Amino acid sequence: MRIVFDIGGSVLVPDDPDIDFIKAIAYELTKISEDHEVAVVVGGGKVARKYIKAAKTFTPNETFKDYIGIHITRANAMLLIAALGEKAYPFVVQDFRKAWEVIQLKKIPIMGGTHPGHTTDAVAALLAEYLQADLLIVVTNVDGVYDSDPRKNPDAKKLDRITVDQLVEIAMQGESKAGGSSVVDALAAKFIQRGKIRTYIVGKKDAYSLFDVIKGKHSGTVVEP
Repeated sequence: MRIVFDIGGSVLVPDDPDIDFIKAIAYELTKISEDHEVAVVVGGGKVARKYIKAAKTFTPNETFKDYIGIHITRANAMLLIAALGEKAYPFVVQDFRKAWEVIQLKKIPIMGGTHPGHTTDAVAALLAEYLQADLLIVVTNVDGVYDSDPRKNPDAKKLDRITVDQLVEIAMQGESKAGGSSVVDALAAKFIQRGKIRTYIVGKKDAYSLFDVIKGKHSGTVVEP
């Protein structure tokens, strides 16, 4: 299989880099890459949002603030590259075509953000579409898709299996400004819909066993194309 992993920045770097988690995820990705083709996109998370919030003091320019977020995603990506060692391509990949080339070299391409206006969720969905991936796995700080934000609504219900149309509808409720933090943003959901990409959305606990996740063994949400 060809699999794209979308790893949220808040999972990798909650406040400070989660060294144990980064080691664990690097081990899982290495194991998976022995039998499958793997590509990874890393988000900016809380750190990116802190920088974006600070930048609001100085400029209202959303595109400028997006560029700040992109730089943070690439710093997070470098951490994962370091943890993967020889398995990873040694530079942050910034282009989908380059990611394809890296896969042909039997290395794991690691990407961060690419363009203003696109979250790393959107980048991962586009990458999965471009690579014609069999599976997109989104690792986030929420353990699946809920019918409303579980961080704000204690009665929110987790959805074990949804259609991509339902994902788009739920994602449309999220905000699209720089630093938006919905489980999957609306643009990414639209790309998943367009590409007819089978997607698993899982939490950090499941991510410690990505080798099982790719087999469908997880407590997250399955998005059917």
